[in-house]
Amino acid sequence: MKLRHRTAALLATALTAVLLTGCGVRPTGVLDGGKSAGGLTTGHRLYFVSPTGRLEAVARPGTRNESIEDPNGVLKGLRVGPTQSEREVAGLTTLMGDDDGARYVAKVSDGLVYVSVSHHSLSLTTVDDRNLLGQIVCSIARSRAVLGGGKQRTEEIPVVVQTGDGRSKKYGCAEFME
Repeated sequence: MKLRHRTAALLATALTAVLLTGCGVRPTGVLDGGKSAGGLTTGHRLYFVSPTGRLEAVARPGTRNESIEDPNGVLKGLRVGPTQSEREVAGLTTLMGDDDGARYVAKVSDGLVYVSVSHHSLSLTTVDDRNLLGQIVCSIARSRAVLGGGKQRTEEIPVVVQTGDGRSKKYGCAEFME
């Protein structure tokens, strides 16, 4: 009796599977989804350093454009650093603290942002220097993208950094996100 019941259950399951596979959905070829979504994600962000040594963009909702029109306002946000929660939960930090002994001054000229850093020199070969430059360049570029209404992406906006030894170099955020 058990064998007959088990056989009937298996037959019913197989019949149901056959019927459901032919439920009217016809196969299609590969569909092109088009270009990936682009454009500017909304809102201002500051870039901080993660425990793994990578830059992480952190949203700053409610930031008024007036506070980031002057790039020195962005530098001030970097000096303040991540929130307590961002430090404790995500382990984020800033390399641009008030206690690092350096001065950072930004100005806008001919549509470009220039940031003077009193460090004698900064090198892309050391992780801390690279991340410090990345924090400055990416945070300022992001603020300019937000102020520009999304006409340019953060990665497309150059920032010129001038070090204490008189050297100037134009950087883009993409250089620091690799």
